[in-house]
Order: sequence, then C-alpha cells, then structure tokens
Amino acid sequence: MIMSTSIVSENKRSRGRRGRQGNRKRPCGDESTSGQDLGSEKANGEVSGLKKRKPSKKVTEDVIPPEQRGIPDTPLLHNLGKHPSIYARLGRGTLTQNLNFRGAWPTALGLYRQAHDQYKELFVAAGFGDFLKIDPVHIPQAYLVALMERWFSETNTIHLPCCEIGPTPVDWAMVTGLQFKGESIRFNHQFEMIKALELLGVESAAVTEGKIRLSSITPTMEEVKMAPANNEAKSVMFRRLFLYVVASCFFNNNRSVINHQLVKYLEHIDEVGNYNWAAITFAAFLAGMRRKVTGETGAFTGFWPFLLFWAFEYLDIFRPNIVEADVFPRAIRWSCPNILSSADFSDLFAARCQLDYIEEAQVTWQPYLASSEFGSTDMVQAVSLAQKRAPFESIDTWEYYLGERCRRQLGFPCRVPFPPPDRMHGTHDLTPEDEVGVGRPADNLVMDENVDYSSWFAVHSVGKIVDLSRFLGGVETGAKVLSHWVAAHHPDILLVQRSDYESMAEAYDAAVAECQMLRAKLAQAE
Repeated sequence: MIMSTSIVSENKRSRGRRGRQGNRKRPCGDESTSGQDLGSEKANGEVSGLKKRKPSKKVTEDVIPPEQRGIPDTPLLHNLGKHPSIYARLGRGTLTQNLNFRGAWPTALGLYRQAHDQYKELFVAAGFGDFLKIDPVHIPQAYLVALMERWFSETNTIHLPCCEIGPTPVDWAMVTGLQFKGESIRFNHQFEMIKALELLGVESAAVTEGKIRLSSITPTMEEVKMAPANNEAKSVMFRRLFLYVVASCFFNNNRSVINHQLVKYLEHIDEVGNYNWAAITFAAFLAGMRRKVTGETGAFTGFWPFLLFWAFEYLDIFRPNIVEADVFPRAIRWSCPNILSSADFSDLFAARCQLDYIEEAQVTWQPYLASSEFGSTDMVQAVSLAQKRAPFESIDTWEYYLGERCRRQLGFPCRVPFPPPDRMHGTHDLTPEDEVGVGRPADNLVMDENVDYSSWFAVHSVGKIVDLSRFLGGVETGAKVLSHWVAAHHPDILLVQRSDYESMAEAYDAAVAECQMLRAKLAQAE
C-alpha cells in the first residue's frame, strides 16, 4: 500500500496493532501507576505476569535551558516555552514523570466484579452499570503522551495543525456510559468530617491532612463478596466500596485520598443515582488534563484512559479493530491487543509525527451518528450541554467546557469562536462567569461566517510542532527513524516522498483514463 504523505502515512488498514498499556500490581488503596512498570491487572482483580521489556531510556530531569524555551505566544495560547509541547519541538524524549498514571481502575473494577449482587445492584441504580462493563486495556502510551502535548488548558481542547477538536459532554456520556442527569453535586463546607467518618464506619485515624485515606476505607474481597448482615451493614459497606471505586477511577491523586464531602451524597444509598455523577467526573477529567499540561501535577489524573478512547473515535490513526460497531458504552467497542505498550523515543516520535501531519480527511467529526444510543432520550441533556459554554464543578475546582470550539463535532458549520473566559478554572470560593452546569448557548459565542477560520486558526494555534531539522542528519535521518518504526509496526504500509506519490497518482489517473478510452473504442467496435 503506497501512502500520500512524505514522512507519515494514513493507516486505515493498520488498525488493531497499537492499543496497549502497561499496568503494575498495586494494593487496593495505592493509586500510583508508572509507565515503566510492567504486568497486567485482570478484570477480576488478579494479576497476570507478562514478559518484561527492557526499559527504554527516558528523560529523568528537565534539561532544557531557558534560552530554548523562548517560544513566542500566540494571541490565544501562552507560556508555550513551559508547555509539554516543548519536548516535541526540540526533538526530545518525554520526562519520566510524564509516564506516571494515577488511579487503580483495574483493581477497583476487580473488586466491584467480585462483590455481592446487592452491591452491584446499587452501582447500577447509581448510574455506573454501563461504565463498569468497560474492561481495562493496554493503551499506546506514546500516543497518549503525544495527545497530551497538544492539549491546551486555555481552551480545554486539542490543537492539531489542521483544526481544533475537544472532548464534549456527548463524548463523555458515549464513551464512559455515564449520563448527565440528576441533581448537581455541590460541596457544602457545613458537612463535617465526623459525619462522613460515621457514615463510613471508620475512626479519625483514617484522616490525613483533612482528607480520607482510601487505604482506610477500602473493603477486602471477602467483605464485598459476603451478603450484608442487615441494612446498616449494607449501607456502610456500599459507601466504602462506592467511594473507593469512583476515587480510584475518577478522582485519583498522588496522595490516594478523597474529599470527605462526597460522602454526603452517599448518606441514603438508594438515592445515589439522583445525582449528576457524569458532570463531576467530566470536570475531574478536565482538571486532570489542565494540571498535567500546566505542570501542576506530573502524573496523569482523572479518568485519563478516556483521552485514548475519545481519540479512537475521532482520529484515524492508531485505531484498534472494532469488535462491535453499535455498542454502549463506546469504550468497549475496541479490540486492543493484550501486548505491552512502549514509550520508546521511536514510538513517541512516530505518534508526534502522525498528529503533526494529520489531515482533516482523517478526522471523523461526528462518530456517533449511527449509534442507537446517541438518539435516545438519555442523551438529550448531554447534547444540550455540548452546545454551551459552561463550567463544570469537580471536587476542588470548577473547569470550563467551551462548546463554541466544538460546534463542528455537533454538526454545525465551523466558525471562529469568541475568546475564552478570562478564568478557565477556579476554586469554589471564586465565581465563574457562567452558572455552573448551566452555561450559555455556544451559538452566541462565534463570529460572523465571513471571518475566515483557516486564517484565524493559523495565527492563534501552534501548527506543526515536530521540527525534523533538529535531528542529527535533519529530515533524512528523521524519515529513517519513522520508516524503521513503520516497518516494525505497520509492515503493510510503504512511505514515499509526496512528490513521488503525486507522480504515481498522475500516472494512475492517466492509466485509468486510457483504460476508459479503450473500453469505449471496444464497445464501438462491438
């Protein structure tokens, strides 16, 4: 197969070879996972050994001198010299800290799946039944890092050279299965820690620095398997299991703690489903991405696997095979091979180049149109929110979603958006410009259609960030590195220079025209 780009190819035939991730065995209460650690946590909570790969050489400290960080701002994106994209610009590997991933999703899922049916029924009633169908998979770490390098907190979107695109509430609902419905979860400082500890059935020793340690509330496998002795025991055990699961998947952090105010919404266990868990978990994902790219935290936090599942839907690169087209949630439709991922520089370089040379033809702007779930009544609120500029409240902060920048994903014409709010996030003591969880219509936040989007985007975004001339040997060596990677991972793809491709395309078109002419002459002769 001969491809059209000079150093990177469209790989529509190569799906299914790249979905990978390495996980590490951890105790239930420990949330730290490193990209350098190998092993796979099965969905039932057990751990399967995998053959270890020799660790790749990674950057362990920031060695970029100040003079190389002098990247000029755009009118929209600022402080680019300290943004993670600087490593792609300089042709460097990623920092080791960029390969740390917080959370214990596999362990939490395993604990849930071994739980007694009475607890499982409560999870389903709370709206988490579909999410808990998703099996942890090995994901391409290099691709995840390359996507992160193009995420900008000024807009909470990914800036590709050809366009801007970002996760919407529709994406969150379709991929995770969590629905935007119910009462908003708002934090009330009047809810005291002592009440939370009482509801969880633990002592004050479970508290550290004003937060509850997950290790102090995590139930054992034996405890969750047993049928509860009475309703009180059932309530306490469900609160602890639920808090551990949602904290491990969505509210992870480097201290393995959780805010006690979440317990307020678990007081009546049969009413947990009355609250909007989709909104607060979506906000936690946005907060995690912001903290990652701004350097506030070194590791990926929030439900970071969502970024890969989202990218599989929209971008025609590194897509695994599809197991079943119309399935919900969408995260379970991909067949990701059970092989280890890599963050070797060749993998990272290839992922960066794939994104650097992606074209609009490789973007699926509306991936859910054929889905039966997309047209259901459950999606009405998510669709409505996706068409707004709205702040969403997380545990410690609120984070803005800018629907005016994602209109094309919702079937609207591409228009130049208004500037973002002056403050894209804030703590609960700061008030955003728009009402939390409500917002305002995005249609009122775009410019006249006469303003050319392409010209505007070229000035306001970052364009291509991979500079092959920085490699020893320049473009020639860079192309060899990528060619070696493609030969190893995509042997059915042949990379050619664009000029050669265009010559071959012209020759092919001429041959087709000649065949048509000969067929016409043959028809006349007959």
